[in-house]
Order: sequence, then C-alpha cells, then structure tokens
Amino acid sequence: MDAPFFKGMTFGFYARNGYYSSPQARLEVDRMAALGIEWVCVVAITMQDAMMSTRQYRDFEITPADDELRDIIDYLHEKGIKVMLRPMLECWDGTQRCHINFPDDNTIIPGKPINYWTPWFDSFIHLTRHYGRLATRANCEAFCLDSELNYTVRQNAHWHRVVAAAREVFGGHLTTSMINTYQFADRLADPNHWFYALDSVGSSMYSPAASKPKATIAEMVEFLQPVVAKYRAFAEAYGKPFYFGETGCCATAGAGKLPYFWNNGGGYDGQEQANYLEASIQAFGAEPWWKGLFWWKWDEQNDRPQFRDDPAGDKGFTIHGKPAADVFRQWCRG
Repeated sequence: MDAPFFKGMTFGFYARNGYYSSPQARLEVDRMAALGIEWVCVVAITMQDAMMSTRQYRDFEITPADDELRDIIDYLHEKGIKVMLRPMLECWDGTQRCHINFPDDNTIIPGKPINYWTPWFDSFIHLTRHYGRLATRANCEAFCLDSELNYTVRQNAHWHRVVAAAREVFGGHLTTSMINTYQFADRLADPNHWFYALDSVGSSMYSPAASKPKATIAEMVEFLQPVVAKYRAFAEAYGKPFYFGETGCCATAGAGKLPYFWNNGGGYDGQEQANYLEASIQAFGAEPWWKGLFWWKWDEQNDRPQFRDDPAGDKGFTIHGKPAADVFRQWCRG
C-alpha cells in the first residue's frame, strides 16, 4: 500500500447532529475544494459521560448521524477530495480525551478487582467496528482510530485488539495520532508495539515557533529546528509513514508563541497564522519521512466569543478568508 501524503484539513470537530446534512456544510466543502485541498479528515464526535467512564456511545445531540456522514463523504469524493474518517471521543463532564486514564487492571484488596481498562476497550472496539464499517461503505481512503488518547498508549495488548477489530472491517489506510508522539520513542524498541500494526502514526503538533510577536517565516523555521529533530528521531526509529494529525495556530497577534492556545489575548493577525503554516511546511517539508499534515481546523463548531471581538477579523484557527488560505492554496498546487 502506497503511503499517502496528506495536504489536509480537519472538518466538523464537534459538529452537532444535523450539521453535515446542512447547506452550510456543503458550502464549506466547496470552499475547501476551491483551495485545492486534497484530503479532509471528517470528524464524528462520540461521547462518554466522564473521564472515568468505561462506556462510549453515540449521542443524539452531539454525534452526527451515519446517513449525514455518508452524504458529506460522498460530496467530498464528488469534489475529488480524499477522506479520512476519524471518530473522536469527548466527555460530557468537560474533560478532554487526552485526560482519559485509569489504574491498571489489578486486584489489591481480595474480592475487589480494579477493572477499568478492559471494559473501556471492549466498548471502544464496538465503536471502532461501527465506524470502520461506515468508512468501508463510504469508500474512505483512510480511517483513524481517534486521536490524543495519550494515556492509553501503554495498553499494548488492548490496542492490538482494537487494530485487529478495525482490520476485520476496513481494508484501507489505518492510522492514529497522539500528542507529541515523539515522547513514545522508547516504546518503539518493542517490535510488538501496536504502532507497528498500523499503516502510519500521526502527531498533534502545536509547538511554539517564535519567542516574540511578528516573527518572520525564516525566524520561525529556525525556531522549529529542535522540534524537527525530535520528530525526526521518532519517525526514523518508527520506519513507517509519519504525519501531523493536527497542527494549527490562531490568527492572533503573538499566537506563534502559543499556537495551540485559544485565548492568547492579542488582536487579529492573519499574517502570524499564515507564517506559522508556511514555516511548518518549510521546516518539515524538507524531511523525507514527513507525510504532510491536517490543519486544525476548517470550521469552528465551538463558539468562542473571544475569536470575534476584533472587527479586523476572526482570530481563531480557521483559515477561510485569511492569508493562510493562500499559503494552503499554493502548497496544494505545488
């Protein structure tokens, strides 16, 4: 299987039930197609009640219906865009999926077994089979086993169960993505680590690219070099395709110092966002192991009023109508 190169965009994070079947969703696809975007990661939010809950489920308010997922994936394909389907787990109590963690299954007090991971992964396998089958029926080119579940990575045997379940129902490119995946480099010494059972591994990359506002592209590229080195060491040890499952930066003055943050406090600065994207492409594009990125994100489904408090422009992660859109257009043409 040839490794894809992702010039991609994340679409529909926290899209509520009904969004993907709306005229607005199709308009957003048209806009992405006009930029020449080659890949779109379609997100379907699934839920669990709290960080320590062991059962995941589709929610009637939050989770997109399967038929609207099929419709929007078909429309993306009509526009010549390849699709990665990614279910993404969230918690009703407000904690993020990256916080999900349990004590290892064990028995310390006789008669009182600690049993969290096994039922959690049992439920996750049901979720994976469901969306893996949907990805197959919709002819998705790639399927992602959620993302940023960092505390789960050590559960090697359970993840092998998940990968096996996904392979039973989906024959395309199978992947996942974690936060700063290079931190798991030591685990690659185990030839049976579950990362090797995948076709690729991604990383969320929101590393600072500047120590001051209004840094130039060249300054950002130079600032990113130590980060490039960390990812290079991981990717070369992994020996399989590696990409950024998420990377992004707000269009806010000074956001290059904290690209992952949504409350930087400055005014609108679309050029800072564009510089961050261009610097990321230049810094990592020179590396033969790097297989592209999915920008975070195309549309904003979580209303953050601070993104709209400057009449000069939207200060969020989105790029439509901002200088970063031109950077993406040129990259996709290259």
